[in-house]
Formats: sequence, structure tokens, C-alpha cells
Amino acid sequence: MRPRVSAAWVCLAAALAAGCASEVQRQSVELVASQPEQGRRYLTTAAVEAQPESGYSRSIRAGTEFVAIGRVAAGLVLKPTQTVLTVEGAHVHEAYAVHRDGQLVGFYLPVERAFAALPKPVSMPLQEKTSP
Repeated sequence: MRPRVSAAWVCLAAALAAGCASEVQRQSVELVASQPEQGRRYLTTAAVEAQPESGYSRSIRAGTEFVAIGRVAAGLVLKPTQTVLTVEGAHVHEAYAVHRDGQLVGFYLPVERAFAALPKPVSMPLQEKTSP
């Protein structure tokens, strides 16, 4: 009778683990002010659908406004101005878009001061906003 009890516990543990979200994979980074770009405003010209490793997709609507706040090694950090962007895993993290060469390459997590890379960068066309 003992093997059945052990097998039941293993099955229960596996079922519970399958229902848990994974942690957002991130690495500590330094955000550096970028004088030529800091404060510039941008609009997305198309909707963006990103799939972080955690499995919870993120959508950014066309016309979303961002302000450049600096750079990390992976690219330009863009903070949304009229919405809150989050990345979800085992926890929900406030996130800023990290943009390089016309693509969303990941997210800067300001509270954690960390970068969460996307496994596959996605197109994120931007247009600089010239008027307030």
C-alpha cells in the first residue's frame, strides 16, 4: 500500500507544479541616461504582440506613446506615458519596452532594475512624436 501513497503524492505535486507560473527570467542591468534621445517621445505605428518566456503574451496597441528614458546594453528604454505595461510570470512586474533596430527585444523592469529579454524579438515600428 505504501507505493500507491507515494505515487499519489508525486501525481499531486506534478499537477500543482504544472499550474504555477514560471518566474520572469531577468538579469540586473544599469540604466544609463542617453542625452541625445532622453525625453524624446515616440508612437507605435502598429500593434505589437510579444511572447515572453513566462508564457503570458503582452500586447501594445498601435498609437501607444512612449518617452525615451535611457539605455541598457540591449537597447533604448521606452517608458509608456499613458498606460502601464506589465510582464507577468509568478509575479506581475511593471515593465518598459526595450527597443533596438525597429524591434522590441525585451523589457526593462524598473523596480528590479533588470532586463527581461524576449526569446524572439518582434517588430515594433516607431514614429517620433514632434508635438506635445
